[in-house]
Amino acid sequence: MRSALFATLMLLALPACRAVNSPKESTALQPLSVSLVSMYVDVDGVNLVWSVKGADGRQFEIMRQNRSEPWKHFATRVPVNDMIAYQDAGVVPGQTYRYRLRILGSARDKFLNEVEVQVPILPPD
Repeated sequence: MRSALFATLMLLALPACRAVNSPKESTALQPLSVSLVSMYVDVDGVNLVWSVKGADGRQFEIMRQNRSEPWKHFATRVPVNDMIAYQDAGVVPGQTYRYRLRILGSARDKFLNEVEVQVPILPPD
């Protein structure tokens, strides 16, 4: 008896329901795309530029590793014009360094676009 009453009430309520207009453009987050677009290395430093599409206001941590040391935080950046630029003047000639981006505020660590550079040795005088 209760189920018949419930079914009757549902049928009476149906005309009050109406479709909601869906947005004309997707409101879903765009997929994140990161790629290194420029790298310049000399004895004075390392200059890196990443293209970042779909960042939607996210912040990124630039991390650096030297030899077998742990990764270290070096800077926090928000993309400007879909780009992240970083200049590292604290390098030692002859050393190899690795750089990567990490999305801040992510539910889990997400590391992006790791790159390795070899800083040249000063030419002899």
